Amino acid sequence: MVSRFKIKNEKQLRELKKLGLKKILFDQDKSDCDPLPIEQPLAPQESAESEHDIALELEKQKHIKILKERRASLNRSEKAYSKTVNTVRDIMSKLTSQPGLAMKEADDMVGNMVQNLMTDKDATVHLINMKSKNESSYFHSINVSILALMLGKKLDMDEHKMHVLGMGALFHDIGHERIPDKILRKGAPLEKAEMDFYKLHPAYGVEIANKIGTLPKEVITIIQQHHEMFDGSGFPDGLKGDEINELAQIISLINAYDNLCNKIPQEDSLSPYEAIALMFTTKKEQFDQIKLTSFITQMGIYPPGTAIKLSDDRIAVVISINMDDLLNPNVMAYDATVAKEEAAIINPKEEGISILESIRRSALSNEILAYLDLGESINFFMDVKPKQ
Repeated sequence: MVSRFKIKNEKQLRELKKLGLKKILFDQDKSDCDPLPIEQPLAPQESAESEHDIALELEKQKHIKILKERRASLNRSEKAYSKTVNTVRDIMSKLTSQPGLAMKEADDMVGNMVQNLMTDKDATVHLINMKSKNESSYFHSINVSILALMLGKKLDMDEHKMHVLGMGALFHDIGHERIPDKILRKGAPLEKAEMDFYKLHPAYGVEIANKIGTLPKEVITIIQQHHEMFDGSGFPDGLKGDEINELAQIISLINAYDNLCNKIPQEDSLSPYEAIALMFTTKKEQFDQIKLTSFITQMGIYPPGTAIKLSDDRIAVVISINMDDLLNPNVMAYDATVAKEEAAIINPKEEGISILESIRRSALSNEILAYLDLGESINFFMDVKPKQ
């Protein structure tokens, strides 16, 4: 009753009609003219214009809804990722002092991931922004876990195999505990003696796993073999082809990919696009071809975390792939006039533009890197829609 105003033009009338109200109160005494007869229709041209405006408005609202859903999807993934980092940190801190409890928490966490993937057929990989370099080992474990499980799902693995795969991915590098940080974090190529020491970490991992006493034998096999390569060029035993456990083959592939995307120093890292290209060309023989091809299909032409240039000259980062159109993933574009927390996540095709090329992070300014969250590690998580 307190929302009242004087109608001054046809546009306001059209806006009122769009509201879909069944009744509107008006005061004839305050009107400047008499009302039209109720039966009198709008002129044909005016009616056509009104329908056109309504159609445009509906399309606009649909587009806004899609953009909001994409932002909500990213926010959902980031919250789930942050919670997972805390869980992994807690698990690793309990491995030696409370191994039973650590395994229970790991089982629960991996079990939830597997259930989410098995029940959501549309789950996709999302780029995640986390900045703490002190927890890079946790990020790597989560990256390998998520990407390995996504690949396992694509290969139609059953729930048991998926669970073993997730546990193996989570603990594949526990042998790093006995490798000095000066070797693990060295920003230059390792000397032969350092490399020989580093190559002991799968064996150290097996020792730690056996000491824990609760890890399944299949998981320990993954820890032992996660650096073996299909062509026999890996370590510690130089296994070839099917001599390597099926699940260890997946972890080896995903481990190699994440290490290419997150090198030390970070500026030497490849973009996810470059990492995929390298693995499919010069490193192709190191991996089972079915698993490699499936992984590439899963990650898309432009994998999440790839910096790109759009046809309208904007710089953007791929946030998530679009399985219905691999050439048009969902991206977040740099715009100095918009706060990055409010930056829209768009699909190039919907905007009438296209992706021109992939760009290395080293070619971008610090301002753009900070805006697109590409200054440090590239992290991945899965977007799973909330249960209704």
